[in-house]
Amino acid sequence: MTESTSRLRRSLRRLAFAAAGVAALCALYLIRPESSGLVLPEALRPVADPVIQAIDVTTVLAATVVLAIVAAMRKLSYGMGAVLLLCIGANLTSAAVRAWESDAPSVLLPSGHVVAVTALYGSALLVSAPRFRPVIAGLGFAVVLGVAGAAALIEPIGIFGLAAGLMILAIWWALASTLMLYSPVAAEREERRPDTAAIAFSRHRGSLRL
Repeated sequence: MTESTSRLRRSLRRLAFAAAGVAALCALYLIRPESSGLVLPEALRPVADPVIQAIDVTTVLAATVVLAIVAAMRKLSYGMGAVLLLCIGANLTSAAVRAWESDAPSVLLPSGHVVAVTALYGSALLVSAPRFRPVIAGLGFAVVLGVAGAAALIEPIGIFGLAAGLMILAIWWALASTLMLYSPVAAEREERRPDTAAIAFSRHRGSLRL
């Protein structure tokens, strides 16, 4: 199997996954299953308020720009496009769903805060170096859980509302990761030549001592 054929097959699988996500999202709002809001200890509300307030348009845009710069620094040709596609697409879709389904129970609607954070999380995984990916995956997952909990304390959110947000993320992540398949893979170059900043710094120190 040639590289181009393998890449095409992976692209088709991810596009099919995105289509399945769209179908599942549409089915959710056609069926509108009954759901109650998540109940968390009210004592945590003072902690939740600043978390939610910190996630605004300015913060999300700033984080998106930082991730785009990371993609440019790693020479991922389509990395910037993938970050913008995922972050902007997911947030606009979340807003559109809340506008179009305004008569649906609020617990069924996706949380804009959760979608914004998960989109940034997915973008970071797409453009990060392989050696940093496990750390980003662990810390990012903890942040997403924290924001989801904070959002549940501030606004009515149900299990299906969280599921809708994850479906939106999955749709756009599949599309963005498909785009990344056709970007020159800087990660492979790094794996072949793992000259990290720490190693470079130690070499520099050694040269100064000499």
